[in-house]
Amino acid sequence: MNSKKLLQSVILTSLLVTTTQANSDGVYIGIESSAITFGKDSLKITNKDKSSITHKEIKNTHYNIKIGYQHFKNNRVEVYYRNNNIDTLLGELSQDIYGINYEWAFSCLTKNHVTPYLLLGIGGGEVTSKKLKNLYKSEIGEGNFGLGIHYQLNENIDVQVAYNYIATGFDKFDNKTTDKTSVMGQDSFVLGLSYRF
Repeated sequence: MNSKKLLQSVILTSLLVTTTQANSDGVYIGIESSAITFGKDSLKITNKDKSSITHKEIKNTHYNIKIGYQHFKNNRVEVYYRNNNIDTLLGELSQDIYGINYEWAFSCLTKNHVTPYLLLGIGGGEVTSKKLKNLYKSEIGEGNFGLGIHYQLNENIDVQVAYNYIATGFDKFDNKTTDKTSVMGQDSFVLGLSYRF
C-alpha cells in the first residue's frame, strides 16, 4: 500500500469515527424513581440542653426528572429536580431540590448494550415541614455520588439501574426544642428511563 492510499484510509477512518461519535451527541430527558434508606442512626437532632434524639432506620422513596446533554458516548451533563418526602419522628419533611450531575460512562467496557458509569453531582433547595413550623423553607444542600449501568434498548431509549449516596445538609433546623441537625446520608437505589432526541 503506497502512502497516498494509506493517507486516504486514515482520513476515511477518521471521518467514520467522527460521524459515529457525533451521532452519540444529543439532548435527552429522563425520569427516575428511587427507594431510599437512611441507615441506622442517620439523623441526629441535638437539643439546646445538649441531649439528642436519634432517628433509627428510615425508608422512603423519591423521584427525579432530568434533562441533559450527552457528548460522545462517555459524557453526560444533566440538570435535575428531585422531590423527596421523608417520614421522621418529628413529622414529615418535604424536600424540593434542583441540581446538576456529571456522568462519566466507561464505554470501553460496554457489552451487550450495557455500559457502566460513575456519577458526581451537587444540588440545593428547600425543605418544609407542616409540624416543625420554624423549619418552613429552610435551605438545604446535597452532594451525590453514584455507580450504575445504562442498558441501551434502542438508538434513543435506555434504562438505568444505579446506587447513589446522597449527603444532605440543613442550613438551619431551629425551633423551641432543637437547634441543629447533622447531615443526613441517603442510600438511594435508582431505576430510571431516558429518551435521547
